[in-house]
Amino acid sequence: MTTTRIGGLAVALLAAGALVAGCGSSSDTASDTTAKADTATTGKVGGTATCDAASIEKAAQNSPGLEGQKVTLEDSSSFKCADGWAYAFINAGTGDEAVTATVVFEAEGQFWIPKDRSTVCKAPGDQVPAAIYQPACETN
Repeated sequence: MTTTRIGGLAVALLAAGALVAGCGSSSDTASDTTAKADTATTGKVGGTATCDAASIEKAAQNSPGLEGQKVTLEDSSSFKCADGWAYAFINAGTGDEAVTATVVFEAEGQFWIPKDRSTVCKAPGDQVPAAIYQPACETN
């Protein structure tokens, strides 16, 4: 990782960040540590991206090719997250134009970023974690 120094501002920001990080209780630290490996459908995954139905559905609505369409999760349990990655089974469109699809996301900061399955689904664990590879990459 390359670091560029910008006078005392960089040092001040790093120091402030360290102080904020140190303010949490020990239980906060424990939950953050376990959340990165969490494969449940709730909690934080991959930093600050939240693995919940609302966050995943919002990310799906912003997926390329689905902009402007009605996009909903197939049901409240039709998504899962693991190690900074997520997938969801979604319904897009309405009426005769409705389709069911699988979308894959990678956590970047606080956002779930849609990924091209043909690019990220080469082999289990290559990019998409093995824990969710089959439903994320080998479904419709």
